[in-house]
Amino acid sequence: MLRARMRCGADWDDVLIHNMSSRGLLATADTPCPRGTVIEIRRIHHVIIGRVVWQKGAYFGVRTQDRIDIDGILAAKPPTDKPAPSQDDRRAADRPSASIADREARSRYVARMVQFAVMIAVVGTAALLMASEIGSVLSRPFATIGANLDGSATHAADHATP
Repeated sequence: MLRARMRCGADWDDVLIHNMSSRGLLATADTPCPRGTVIEIRRIHHVIIGRVVWQKGAYFGVRTQDRIDIDGILAAKPPTDKPAPSQDDRRAADRPSASIADREARSRYVARMVQFAVMIAVVGTAALLMASEIGSVLSRPFATIGANLDGSATHAADHATP
């Protein structure tokens, strides 16, 4: 059993850790946190962040955000570099590190491209609708003119024969 300090919400309290595994721990406190609460436990140089997954009386179980350095905590040694990730730990996989400014710039660029595509679609649709409407409006007078021209061409051909 190890004594530590626990932050639950804005309050700090003493906590007693009964057992630990690589991804969780069992603890007791005078004021245990309810299920679903994110807590921070500090033991000398080590910080453990996790979520309370169950609680019964003073006892509660915590699922940790990162792997727990059990040996380091028991020996009260400062934490070493990050422990080597296991093959099943998808959160520890290498990810490209982009600064917040880079992500904001990328987000603005994508937003501009989406806005541009939407504007092209709207303008294209409006142009097609206008062309259709103009075509239907002009088709009636052109049909009348075409019919009159066809009639005059036939009438002129009749007069040209002796």
